[in-house]
Formats: sequence, structure tokens, C-alpha cells
Amino acid sequence: MYSFAGPAEVSGKYQKIRNFIQPALIIIFLVLPWLKMNEQPVLLLDFFNRHFVFFGRSFFSHDAPLLFFLVILLVLSIFTLTAIFGRLWCGWSCPQTVFLHALYNKVEKFIMGTYAKRKVFYKEEVNLLKTFKIILLYTVFFSISWVLAHSFVAYFLGAETVTKYIFEGPTDHLKPFAVLMIMTAVLFLNFTYMREKFCYLICPYGRFQNALIDRNTLIVLYDKLRGEPRGKTSIQNIDKGDCVDCSRCVTVCPVNIDIRNGFQQECIACGKCIDACNAVMKKLNNQPYLIRFETGDQKKITLKRFRLVLYAGLILIFSSALVWTIVNRGNIDLTITRASGAPFSARLNEGHKIFQNQFLIHMKNQTAKSIDVNIELSEQNIKDGYVLLSAINKMQLNPEQDLKTPVFIEIEKSKFSSSQHTLEIILQSSESIVQRKIDFIGLE
Repeated sequence: MYSFAGPAEVSGKYQKIRNFIQPALIIIFLVLPWLKMNEQPVLLLDFFNRHFVFFGRSFFSHDAPLLFFLVILLVLSIFTLTAIFGRLWCGWSCPQTVFLHALYNKVEKFIMGTYAKRKVFYKEEVNLLKTFKIILLYTVFFSISWVLAHSFVAYFLGAETVTKYIFEGPTDHLKPFAVLMIMTAVLFLNFTYMREKFCYLICPYGRFQNALIDRNTLIVLYDKLRGEPRGKTSIQNIDKGDCVDCSRCVTVCPVNIDIRNGFQQECIACGKCIDACNAVMKKLNNQPYLIRFETGDQKKITLKRFRLVLYAGLILIFSSALVWTIVNRGNIDLTITRASGAPFSARLNEGHKIFQNQFLIHMKNQTAKSIDVNIELSEQNIKDGYVLLSAINKMQLNPEQDLKTPVFIEIEKSKFSSSQHTLEIILQSSESIVQRKIDFIGLE
């Protein structure tokens, strides 16, 4: 049975900031799948249909270079922020921390009481009231996990699709329902039992952060020169440091470490120990920030560091590549391949020998609106005697429509000048002009 009382409650400067930021992040997480831009979701990661939407603009599997640039930029951004600010992401913005501190811990306090009451509660013998409260706690935890799981899946299926599945019932959508139940169970077990242990036992970021920081990185630091030797102050013991060894910084720590023992890998830089210590210092009329955010070398943060310059240079390069790729990305993706089977043929037509090649044109409308398109050869190819034959030279591509159509290009042998000639197929629309070159095969 669950028996961990969790961290003690704390109030102070940093906790007030967190109480403002974290609920806002939760609201953004829950609302974002429902927001639309250009009649598209603001964010959609539909891996099943290889369809991705960022800020109302659609991307598809052939846009893989964009995903590569985004992943690289994300990694470089994490490296840069960690080198400067340490693990502030972990303690302030990471979903694991945000949901745990702003939702689950708040619910536990409401049902079970404050930290002192919870410690007593979990040590009590099992009785009817204790069983009822724990069942109630588990039920609420599971309900929150159910909502979070559905909201998370909405980023991959779309909010409207998830809502449709819910109302139509699990019997019509067994696979999505199974995924949702598994995810709900995983979230429930994570936020009920794993909690902060996930951060330093499973999360890869917590494991390799030591390789990303240096002596000028911002960390949570205990001032040993001022705090030691720790102990209760008295008239007879006037040489004691400011730390009165109350262990308040330990009881409020989510990962249950003693920051007075120096920087530790488990620290998520949440700042709760700072608020707790400041409250104690205030009661003792001592100066605050015995524990504080400080660089390892206790100097001002400087950006003139080799790793930061390197990260900034790489970010600039990949950002430029990403912008260039997006700007030069057309509204229509056009691919032309030679048809399988019999791509080349020759025939007689009224005594004239005709060479004919068959191609497959693959068009993809990458916008959320219909586009009228026209397929034709270049003027020079037409002058040379080439003729394009297609069942649908002019057509309308619906929003995000993926269309494949065969075309034939032929020429009389008397007009054919070489065994292989490069042609240019032009796809014209009101939005843009797309050109592709192909090789026409013939025989002398």
C-alpha cells in the first residue's frame, strides 16, 4: 500500500513563481490539441498517417529533413540551457515535475492533509477511514491520469478523433482504447509510486547532465563558509554557523537529498530548499539565501565559454537550414517516376513509327485548401515534337490530397534526335510552378 508522505509543503518567492507557471503550463497542455490555425490543429503528430502539423502548417513523411533539423535544434537548445541554467527545466517546466507538483501533490494534500499529518497517517494501523482515504486518493489519481492520457494521445490522433472514439465506445475502437488504458495505467503507476525516482533512475537527461555543466553553470548551492559548523546557536556556542541543522531543506526536497552535502545528480533545481531555508533564516533574524541559486565558481554567468559559442554557432547553422528549407518548400510536392512493367514502347501510326514512354506522376497538396493544377510539357519540348497524353491534364487537388496519375509522352521517330533526351514536365497552379526533369528513352 502507498506509504510515502511526499515532500513537505513550502512557501516563498520561488514557490509563488512556480504556482503561477505550472498551472499555466497544464492549461496549455490541455487546450493546445483543441486550438486551430488555418483550419488545422496548431500541433498534430500523426505518425500513423505520416502527417504532422506545426502552427497550422502541414508536413509529411517526405519532409524528413525538417524533422532532422528540429530534433538537432531541440538537442542543442537543451545543451545550451543546461550549460547556463543547469536543471531549471527539470524543476520548473518538465511535464513530470509540473503534473506531479501542481496536480498530484495538491490532491494528496487535500485528501490526506499536510506533510505532518500524512507522516502520522501512513504509520497508523489499517482501519476503515485509512482504507477509504487511500481508495479515494487512488481513484482521483487514476481519473487525473485518464484525462492526461487522453490529452496526450490527442496530440497524435487529434482532439476531435479522440472525442469521437470516447463517445463511440471501446468496442468500435479496440486498439486506441487499449493504448489509452495502457497509458493511463503507466501514468497512474508513475505519479503514484515512481514520482521523482523517475527523474534520476529512468530519465536520460538526468543521467548525462553532468557532462553538460561546468563551473560557471547555475546550480543550487549551500554556502558552507557561512553555514558551517552547523548546529543550534547558544550563548555558550557563539562560533556556530548560520545553519541550525533543522533539516527543513531535506524535508521539502522532492528527491529527498541534503543539499548541504554539495551538488548532487538527483537535484532538479526546484528551489524549494531555498524558500524553506529563507523562512528559517527570517525567524532567526539572519541574512537570507544561505542556500541559493549560484554558479559553481560563484562568479557571474558569462556567455564567453567555448561550449556556448559552439552551441550558438551550430544553432545558427541549423536554424538557417530549417528556415531555408521551409521557405523553399512548395505548396505541392511533385514526384515523377518511370512506370513499372513496360515504361517504353514503339508502335506504328499511319505509317509513322511512334516512341512512347509511360510515367507515374505523384502529386501531394501540402496545404489546407484546394488547388487547381495543370500538367504540361515545356514549350521547347512541344516545339521538338513531344506530346503529353494524360486522362486528366487539368484537375483540382483537395486539401492534403495525395494523387497518383499515369501519363504518356510520345514522339515520332523522325523527330527524335537521340536515344535519350531530357524532358521537363511543368505543374502549374495559382499557388506556384513546379518543374521536374525526366529522361525520355527511345531507339534510333
